[in-house]
Amino acid sequence: MDNPFARFGVEHLSATSMNQFRADPALGILYLVYKIREQGSPAMHRGSAVDETIGALLSDEHSMDKSSACDLATRTYDALINKTDEVYAQHTIAKERDVVIACMQRCYPIMNDWDKPLSYQQPINLSLQGIEIPIIGYIDLCYPGEVRELKTSSKRRRSIIDDHAFQVSTYAMAIRQESGVWPSAVLDYICPTGMESFQLKNGNQWVKRVIDTANSIRSLLASASTEAELCQLVQPDFSKALWLYRPNSRAAAKSLFDC
Repeated sequence: MDNPFARFGVEHLSATSMNQFRADPALGILYLVYKIREQGSPAMHRGSAVDETIGALLSDEHSMDKSSACDLATRTYDALINKTDEVYAQHTIAKERDVVIACMQRCYPIMNDWDKPLSYQQPINLSLQGIEIPIIGYIDLCYPGEVRELKTSSKRRRSIIDDHAFQVSTYAMAIRQESGVWPSAVLDYICPTGMESFQLKNGNQWVKRVIDTANSIRSLLASASTEAELCQLVQPDFSKALWLYRPNSRAAAKSLFDC
């Protein structure tokens, strides 16, 4: 049987690439086929620093006090900023550094009492019927019967964001495929004013969205023989706000699609 993924050099799917496709199929094609990526940001590095510090806090055999946790988070953040070739405004770097410290101060008293997870950043490899390539990803915290995804934000979250629900659904599906048991899926939102945790509801609905999205991507790729044909099948919707903060993708879209 013809493999449309191989035809376009797509070796795997991920929650990120599938969410891009859900937001706008043209954006998904740019990500999957043309490998267009956006630059990082201090906010992205803030999230990585807090995530890695929590992983160390919960995985370390030796206890880490709050001061040490905050210090590790800021050192990790500074290292990520210094390692990148991208140039950021100094006030933005300083602002996100303050958010890192505030997030750690808020989540430490809660998470310090959590049990050690089975794994941190556990890779997943989810197979779907009729989809020739896997969906891959990394589970932040895996506990017996539970997967947790860590997210930082400069403001408080009141509910699960759809993209994040989609993401943890792929994790839960992978664990179900591996173990035969459905785990609960939890989003932990950490911000400077506190921490909120939400368990994913309507799991069957999100499983269907994951399967439908994978099939939609395959169907679109199968409808074209070349990249030029593929670009004729979809049009970017520049009225969507998502294009405003994706300058690389927007420039590529205007060049590749018949806009």
